[in-house]
Amino acid sequence: MLDTKAKNQFEKFLEQPDNQINLAQAALMVARLEYPDLDINTYMQRIHALANEIRNSLPDHPNAAEILSRINQVLFIEEGFEGNSSNYYDPRNSFLNDVLDRKLGIPVSLSILYMELASELGVPLDGVSFPGHFLVKLEIDDGAIVLDPYFGGISLTEEDLEERIQEYYGEKIKRHHYQGLLATSSKKEIIVRVMRNLRNLYMEDKQWEKALTMADTMVGLDTDKADAVKARALIYDRLECCQPALRDYKEWLRLDPANQESQDIRKRVSELSETCRHVS
Repeated sequence: MLDTKAKNQFEKFLEQPDNQINLAQAALMVARLEYPDLDINTYMQRIHALANEIRNSLPDHPNAAEILSRINQVLFIEEGFEGNSSNYYDPRNSFLNDVLDRKLGIPVSLSILYMELASELGVPLDGVSFPGHFLVKLEIDDGAIVLDPYFGGISLTEEDLEERIQEYYGEKIKRHHYQGLLATSSKKEIIVRVMRNLRNLYMEDKQWEKALTMADTMVGLDTDKADAVKARALIYDRLECCQPALRDYKEWLRLDPANQESQDIRKRVSELSETCRHVS
Protein backbone atom coordinates (compact mmCIF):
# COMPACT_ATOMS: atom_id res chain seq x y z
CA MET A 1 0.00 0.00 0.00
CA LEU A 2 0.95 3.64 -0.36
CA ASP A 3 2.96 4.91 2.58
CA THR A 4 1.08 7.17 4.98
CA LYS A 5 3.09 10.31 4.16
CA ALA A 6 2.52 10.01 0.41
CA LYS A 7 -1.15 9.21 0.97
CA ASN A 8 -1.60 12.31 3.15
CA GLN A 9 0.17 14.47 0.56
CA PHE A 10 -2.12 13.19 -2.16
CA GLU A 11 -5.26 13.81 -0.10
CA LYS A 12 -4.04 17.30 0.81
CA PHE A 13 -3.35 18.05 -2.86
CA LEU A 14 -6.94 17.16 -3.78
CA GLU A 15 -8.40 19.17 -0.91
CA GLN A 16 -7.28 22.41 -2.56
CA PRO A 17 -9.93 24.61 -4.16
CA ASP A 18 -10.89 23.08 -7.48
CA ASN A 19 -9.44 25.92 -9.55
CA GLN A 20 -6.04 25.40 -7.91
CA ILE A 21 -5.79 21.67 -8.64
CA ASN A 22 -3.71 20.78 -11.67
CA LEU A 23 -5.65 17.86 -13.11
CA ALA A 24 -2.76 16.35 -15.06
CA GLN A 25 -0.50 16.48 -12.01
CA ALA A 26 -3.19 14.81 -9.90
CA ALA A 27 -3.59 12.08 -12.53
CA LEU A 28 0.17 11.50 -12.50
CA MET A 29 0.03 11.22 -8.71
CA VAL A 30 -2.45 8.37 -9.22
CA ALA A 31 0.01 6.80 -11.64
CA ARG A 32 2.70 7.02 -8.98
CA LEU A 33 0.65 4.59 -6.88
CA GLU A 34 1.48 2.04 -9.58
CA TYR A 35 4.94 3.40 -10.44
CA PRO A 36 6.54 4.64 -7.18
CA ASP A 37 9.62 6.02 -8.98
CA LEU A 38 7.61 7.96 -11.55
CA ASP A 39 9.08 11.41 -12.28
CA ILE A 40 5.96 13.55 -12.48
CA ASN A 41 7.86 16.63 -13.65
CA THR A 42 9.18 14.80 -16.71
CA TYR A 43 5.66 13.97 -17.88
CA MET A 44 4.34 17.44 -17.06
CA GLN A 45 7.12 18.86 -19.24
CA ARG A 46 6.04 16.56 -22.08
CA ILE A 47 2.51 17.92 -21.82
CA HIS A 48 3.87 21.49 -21.79
CA ALA A 49 5.94 20.72 -24.91
CA LEU A 50 2.87 19.34 -26.66
CA ALA A 51 0.88 22.44 -25.74
CA ASN A 52 3.69 24.65 -27.07
CA GLU A 53 3.74 22.70 -30.32
CA ILE A 54 0.03 23.41 -30.73
CA ARG A 55 0.45 27.06 -29.70
CA ASN A 56 3.20 27.65 -32.25
CA SER A 57 0.95 26.45 -35.07
CA LEU A 58 -1.97 28.72 -34.16
CA PRO A 59 -2.78 32.07 -35.79
CA ASP A 60 -2.44 35.26 -33.78
CA HIS A 61 -5.28 35.74 -31.30
CA PRO A 62 -7.05 32.42 -32.01
CA ASN A 63 -10.58 31.85 -30.79
CA ALA A 64 -11.67 28.76 -28.83
CA ALA A 65 -12.88 26.92 -31.93
CA GLU A 66 -9.52 27.37 -33.66
CA ILE A 67 -7.63 26.17 -30.58
CA LEU A 68 -9.78 23.08 -30.13
CA SER A 69 -9.58 22.25 -33.82
CA ARG A 70 -5.79 22.48 -33.67
CA ILE A 71 -5.64 20.32 -30.53
CA ASN A 72 -7.64 17.68 -32.42
CA GLN A 73 -5.33 17.87 -35.42
CA VAL A 74 -2.10 17.63 -33.45
CA LEU A 75 -3.17 15.22 -30.72
CA PHE A 76 -5.19 12.72 -32.71
CA ILE A 77 -3.97 13.05 -36.31
CA GLU A 78 -0.32 14.11 -36.14
CA GLU A 79 0.62 12.52 -32.79
CA GLY A 80 -1.74 9.54 -33.16
CA PHE A 81 -3.39 9.44 -29.74
CA GLU A 82 -6.50 7.25 -29.76
CA GLY A 83 -8.92 5.26 -27.67
CA ASN A 84 -7.76 1.73 -26.95
CA SER A 85 -10.81 -0.09 -28.25
CA SER A 86 -8.93 -3.36 -28.77
CA ASN A 87 -7.81 -3.64 -25.13
CA TYR A 88 -10.12 -1.23 -23.32
CA TYR A 89 -9.71 -2.75 -19.85
CA ASP A 90 -5.91 -2.66 -19.76
CA PRO A 91 -5.06 -0.71 -16.56
CA ARG A 92 -2.37 1.18 -18.43
CA ASN A 93 -5.14 3.05 -20.26
CA SER A 94 -5.89 4.83 -16.98
CA PHE A 95 -2.36 5.95 -16.08
CA LEU A 96 -1.50 9.28 -17.68
CA ASN A 97 2.20 8.44 -18.04
CA ASP A 98 1.27 5.28 -19.97
CA VAL A 99 -1.22 7.25 -22.07
CA LEU A 100 1.58 9.64 -23.04
CA ASP A 101 4.04 6.80 -23.71
CA ARG A 102 1.67 4.49 -25.59
CA LYS A 103 -0.71 7.09 -27.08
CA LEU A 104 -3.62 4.92 -25.99
CA GLY A 105 -6.28 5.66 -23.40
CA ILE A 106 -9.89 5.47 -22.30
CA PRO A 107 -12.40 8.34 -22.24
CA VAL A 108 -11.43 9.75 -18.84
CA SER A 109 -7.65 9.60 -19.31
CA LEU A 110 -7.75 11.09 -22.81
CA SER A 111 -10.11 13.76 -21.50
CA ILE A 112 -7.65 14.66 -18.74
CA LEU A 113 -4.87 15.15 -21.31
CA TYR A 114 -7.24 17.09 -23.59
CA MET A 115 -8.39 19.35 -20.75
CA GLU A 116 -4.81 20.06 -19.66
CA LEU A 117 -3.75 21.03 -23.18
CA ALA A 118 -6.80 23.24 -23.62
CA SER A 119 -6.17 24.88 -20.25
CA GLU A 120 -2.58 25.72 -21.17
CA LEU A 121 -3.88 27.27 -24.38
CA GLY A 122 -6.45 29.40 -22.58
CA VAL A 123 -9.62 27.36 -23.18
CA PRO A 124 -11.25 26.28 -19.90
CA LEU A 125 -12.91 22.90 -20.42
CA ASP A 126 -14.93 21.02 -17.82
CA GLY A 127 -15.20 17.27 -17.35
CA VAL A 128 -18.56 15.54 -17.63
CA SER A 129 -19.23 12.16 -16.00
CA PHE A 130 -21.71 11.21 -18.68
CA PRO A 131 -23.20 7.73 -18.18
CA GLY A 132 -20.79 5.09 -19.41
CA HIS A 133 -18.43 7.46 -21.20
CA PHE A 134 -16.54 10.49 -19.90
CA LEU A 135 -16.81 13.70 -21.98
CA VAL A 136 -15.65 17.32 -21.83
CA LYS A 137 -17.55 20.53 -22.44
CA LEU A 138 -16.93 24.20 -23.17
CA GLU A 139 -19.46 26.50 -21.58
CA ILE A 140 -20.77 29.17 -23.95
CA ASP A 141 -23.37 31.91 -23.60
CA ASP A 142 -26.31 29.81 -24.76
CA GLY A 143 -25.29 26.41 -23.42
CA ALA A 144 -22.27 24.18 -23.92
CA ILE A 145 -20.23 22.54 -26.66
CA VAL A 146 -19.74 18.86 -25.75
CA LEU A 147 -16.66 17.04 -27.05
CA ASP A 148 -15.55 13.41 -27.00
CA PRO A 149 -11.74 13.03 -26.76
CA TYR A 150 -12.04 9.24 -26.99
CA PHE A 151 -13.27 9.68 -30.55
CA GLY A 152 -10.84 12.32 -31.72
CA GLY A 153 -12.40 15.31 -29.97
CA ILE A 154 -15.57 15.24 -32.07
CA SER A 155 -18.37 17.64 -31.15
CA LEU A 156 -21.60 15.93 -30.08
CA THR A 157 -25.02 17.21 -31.08
CA GLU A 158 -28.15 16.95 -28.95
CA GLU A 159 -29.19 14.02 -31.13
CA ASP A 160 -25.86 12.29 -30.47
CA LEU A 161 -26.31 12.71 -26.71
CA GLU A 162 -29.89 11.47 -26.83
CA GLU A 163 -28.78 8.41 -28.78
CA ARG A 164 -26.04 7.62 -26.26
CA ILE A 165 -28.48 7.98 -23.37
CA GLN A 166 -30.90 5.64 -25.10
CA GLU A 167 -28.12 3.08 -25.66
CA TYR A 168 -27.10 3.29 -21.99
CA TYR A 169 -30.53 3.24 -20.36
CA GLY A 170 -32.40 1.35 -23.05
CA GLU A 171 -35.03 4.07 -23.40
CA LYS A 172 -35.43 7.69 -24.34
CA ILE A 173 -35.53 10.30 -21.61
CA LYS A 174 -36.75 13.84 -21.77
CA ARG A 175 -34.30 16.52 -22.86
CA HIS A 176 -34.35 18.39 -19.55
CA HIS A 177 -33.50 15.14 -17.77
CA TYR A 178 -30.47 14.32 -19.87
CA GLN A 179 -29.24 17.91 -19.59
CA GLY A 180 -28.70 17.19 -15.90
CA LEU A 181 -26.29 14.44 -16.94
CA LEU A 182 -24.02 17.12 -18.41
CA ALA A 183 -23.22 18.58 -15.00
CA THR A 184 -19.62 19.60 -14.41
CA SER A 185 -17.44 17.13 -12.51
CA SER A 186 -14.95 18.59 -10.07
CA LYS A 187 -11.30 17.70 -10.60
CA LYS A 188 -11.37 15.64 -7.42
CA GLU A 189 -14.37 13.70 -8.75
CA ILE A 190 -12.52 13.05 -12.01
CA ILE A 191 -9.51 11.66 -10.16
CA VAL A 192 -11.72 9.48 -7.96
CA ARG A 193 -13.36 8.15 -11.13
CA VAL A 194 -9.93 7.16 -12.47
CA MET A 195 -9.11 5.40 -9.21
CA ARG A 196 -12.48 3.67 -9.07
CA ASN A 197 -11.93 2.31 -12.57
CA LEU A 198 -8.54 0.95 -11.54
CA ARG A 199 -9.78 -0.46 -8.23
CA ASN A 200 -12.59 -2.31 -9.94
CA LEU A 201 -10.31 -3.63 -12.70
CA TYR A 202 -7.87 -4.98 -10.13
CA MET A 203 -10.68 -6.55 -8.10
CA GLU A 204 -12.07 -8.27 -11.18
CA ASP A 205 -8.57 -9.54 -11.98
CA LYS A 206 -8.04 -10.63 -8.34
CA GLN A 207 -4.98 -8.40 -8.00
CA TRP A 208 -5.89 -7.71 -4.39
CA GLU A 209 -2.74 -5.86 -3.30
CA LYS A 210 -3.04 -3.38 -6.17
CA ALA A 211 -6.76 -3.06 -5.56
CA LEU A 212 -6.07 -2.29 -1.89
CA THR A 213 -3.69 0.55 -2.78
CA MET A 214 -6.46 2.25 -4.75
CA ALA A 215 -9.24 1.40 -2.30
CA ASP A 216 -7.35 2.54 0.79
CA THR A 217 -6.55 5.91 -0.79
CA MET A 218 -10.12 6.34 -2.02
CA VAL A 219 -11.63 6.02 1.46
CA GLY A 220 -10.34 9.48 2.30
CA LEU A 221 -11.41 10.97 -1.03
CA ASP A 222 -14.65 9.48 -2.32
CA THR A 223 -17.84 11.36 -1.49
CA ASP A 224 -19.59 7.97 -1.52
CA LYS A 225 -17.72 6.78 1.54
CA ALA A 226 -19.99 3.76 2.04
CA ASP A 227 -19.00 2.40 -1.38
CA ALA A 228 -15.32 3.12 -0.72
CA VAL A 229 -15.38 1.35 2.66
CA LYS A 230 -17.37 -1.56 1.21
CA ALA A 231 -14.77 -2.15 -1.51
CA ARG A 232 -11.89 -2.01 0.97
CA ALA A 233 -13.69 -4.42 3.29
CA LEU A 234 -14.10 -6.93 0.49
CA ILE A 235 -10.45 -6.60 -0.50
CA TYR A 236 -9.20 -7.01 3.07
CA ASP A 237 -11.43 -10.08 3.34
CA ARG A 238 -9.92 -11.62 0.20
CA LEU A 239 -6.45 -10.92 1.59
CA GLU A 240 -7.46 -12.65 4.84
CA CYS A 241 -6.73 -9.51 6.84
CA CYS A 242 -9.17 -10.34 9.59
CA GLN A 243 -9.20 -7.27 11.81
CA PRO A 244 -9.18 -4.61 9.05
CA ALA A 245 -11.92 -6.48 7.16
CA LEU A 246 -14.04 -6.71 10.31
CA ARG A 247 -13.52 -3.02 11.06
CA ASP A 248 -14.54 -1.99 7.55
CA TYR A 249 -17.59 -4.26 7.43
CA LYS A 250 -18.82 -2.71 10.66
CA GLU A 251 -18.15 0.77 9.32
CA TRP A 252 -20.02 -0.05 6.12
CA LEU A 253 -23.06 -1.16 8.13
CA ARG A 254 -22.88 2.04 10.16
CA LEU A 255 -22.71 4.21 7.04
CA ASP A 256 -25.40 2.32 5.13
CA PRO A 257 -27.48 0.19 7.54
CA ALA A 258 -30.37 -0.28 5.11
CA ASN A 259 -28.36 -1.57 2.16
CA GLN A 260 -29.61 -4.73 0.45
CA GLU A 261 -26.56 -6.70 1.51
CA SER A 262 -26.76 -5.82 5.20
CA GLN A 263 -28.01 -9.26 6.26
CA ASP A 264 -25.16 -11.04 4.51
CA ILE A 265 -22.66 -8.54 5.93
CA ARG A 266 -23.92 -9.03 9.47
CA LYS A 267 -23.42 -12.74 8.99
CA ARG A 268 -19.89 -12.13 7.72
CA VAL A 269 -19.17 -9.82 10.68
CA SER A 270 -20.21 -12.63 13.02
CA GLU A 271 -17.97 -15.12 11.21
CA LEU A 272 -15.00 -12.76 11.19
CA SER A 273 -15.46 -11.90 14.85
CA GLU A 274 -15.06 -15.56 15.65
CA THR A 275 -12.10 -15.97 13.31
CA CYS A 276 -10.33 -12.88 14.68
CA ARG A 277 -10.76 -14.16 18.20
CA HIS A 278 -8.90 -17.36 17.34
CA VAL A 279 -6.22 -15.52 15.38
CA SER A 280 -5.49 -13.07 18.18
